[in-house]
Amino acid sequence: MKWNWLPSMCTLGNLGLGSLSLLYTINERYELALLMILLAAFCDVLDGMLARVLGCTSEFGKQLDSLADIISFGLAPTFLILLYKLENVHWLGPAAAVGFLICGALRLARFNISAPSTGFTGMPITAAGVILSMLSLFVEYMKPGWVIMMMGLLSVMMISHIPFPSLKKYVNRK
Repeated sequence: MKWNWLPSMCTLGNLGLGSLSLLYTINERYELALLMILLAAFCDVLDGMLARVLGCTSEFGKQLDSLADIISFGLAPTFLILLYKLENVHWLGPAAAVGFLICGALRLARFNISAPSTGFTGMPITAAGVILSMLSLFVEYMKPGWVIMMMGLLSVMMISHIPFPSLKKYVNRK
């Protein structure tokens, strides 16, 4: 039986969970929004792993994954932080959010045109989005300025040329 469709279903699960996170954030259900982002991250790791194990990596899957990632780890985390922590920061919060999204999109575009490798150049948007989302757990302890600084740091790390390890080297093709 062919299971080539399974990685794409995980990617669509990632996209659906990221979309649900946005809806939960808009409805001020911040804990559920964070949970959806964490579940989306699980789906994101699973889709790549399954594609490699099943030997069905494709250009379509790579592009679909990036589209899902910009929602689940770009847009959803920035909405969560903006509406939960930075609602009273007039222009700086939205500017940091837009910067994070732009850097995430640049990171994904660079990944999509790069040659396959066992590591990443720049922090993956999945990691940056999860870290940004996790800040929502500590909002009572962090001032808005620190959150904005973290958003800036994560943005720079995504577009940097710093090497980051990948799980790919641990999961070989059949």
